[in-house]
Amino acid sequence: MAVERAVERTGEPTRRDAARNRELLVAAARRAFARQGPDVPLEEIASEAGVSRTTLHRHFAHREALASAVLEHNVADIEARAATLSGADDGAERLFHHLLDVQFEVPWLGRVVADGRMPGTADLGERTAAALSPLLDRARERGQVHPGVTTEDVLLTLPMVMAVQAATAAGGAPSRAGTTRAILHRGLFTTAPPAG
Repeated sequence: MAVERAVERTGEPTRRDAARNRELLVAAARRAFARQGPDVPLEEIASEAGVSRTTLHRHFAHREALASAVLEHNVADIEARAATLSGADDGAERLFHHLLDVQFEVPWLGRVVADGRMPGTADLGERTAAALSPLLDRARERGQVHPGVTTEDVLLTLPMVMAVQAATAAGGAPSRAGTTRAILHRGLFTTAPPAG
C-alpha cells in the first residue's frame, strides 16, 4: 500500500509504480486463479497484491482483461521454456509434461484458451503450438513420437486432462493425475513415461 500512498500524494503513479502494480496484480491473480478458478472475487486479488480495487481497475477494466494477462504470462513462460529446451533430446516430452503440470494446477486455463472468446487470447493457442512444434519435430526425427502424432494431437491432451479433473472432482475420487499423465505420454511418445 506504500506505493498507493505515494500515488495519492502526487496524484499520478509513476511509470515504475504502475508497472510494479501491474506485475503484482498478475502474480496475485495467477495464484488466486490457481486456488479458486477465474471467478475468485477481485477484492481478494487486489488484497493479495497489496493494492486497492481502484488500482486493479485502473490496470484491468474487467475480469477478462486480468485473466487474459495471466494467460499471456503463462504462454510467455511456455515459450521461454521451449527455447531453453530447444537443444534437449527430450525437449518435447519435458515441455509436454510442463503443459500437463500447468493444466493440473490451473484446470480452467485450457478451457479459456481453447474457446478463444476471451479478449486477447485468440493467438495464445497458436503461440503454444509454435513453441512446441520444433521440439516435436526433433522428437519425431529421433523416433521418440509415434508416427502421425501432430502438434495439435499433443495440445488436444490438455482438454482431456480437464475432463478427467472434472470427472474426478464430481465423483469425489482421489486425483488421477499420475495415471492420466502416463496414459497420455504412452499415447504420444515411444519412450517410457516419467516415474511417479
